Amino acid sequence: MRLHTVLLGCGLLLSSVTMGQSQPLKGKFEMKQLLSDSSYAWFHNGVNRYNANTTMVNYIKTNKDKIQLVALVNPADEASRTLLPEFYKVMILSSVPEESIHMYAVDNSGNSGDTKADSYKVKKYPTIIVVRDGKEEGRITGAASSTVEDDLAKIIMKMNAK
Repeated sequence: MRLHTVLLGCGLLLSSVTMGQSQPLKGKFEMKQLLSDSSYAWFHNGVNRYNANTTMVNYIKTNKDKIQLVALVNPADEASRTLLPEFYKVMILSSVPEESIHMYAVDNSGNSGDTKADSYKVKKYPTIIVVRDGKEEGRITGAASSTVEDDLAKIIMKMNAK
């Protein structure tokens, strides 16, 4: 009888935990989806914790109308959980319009379920791609080599030097 009660209690606890979780993110999404879902608390915390380099942010801000940004991430992956909030904070501070940011989530097998995302032929996540006039100008793959804003600014500088 006691074992039956314990098993019943564990079953109820497990079902309440799984019912409270949202569906895994996959395909095209917007940042506000992460901000409004408590199962993505890591995103909100990461955005609030990150201190971006103002000089690099200002450089991105002066060039924001020249670029489109594509981010492909796996929300279950630790590297994506680090880079994505940093990227978003830089986008906010740089005043990059939401229409210029295209976000795609993939599952653990790298499948986004979106043909546009798959056309970028990304092999490692997270990846942030800088696009100008429909042409890829550069990408950050995995962790940023320095900081996300520094890496983005370097790509934009190379783009402007052409």
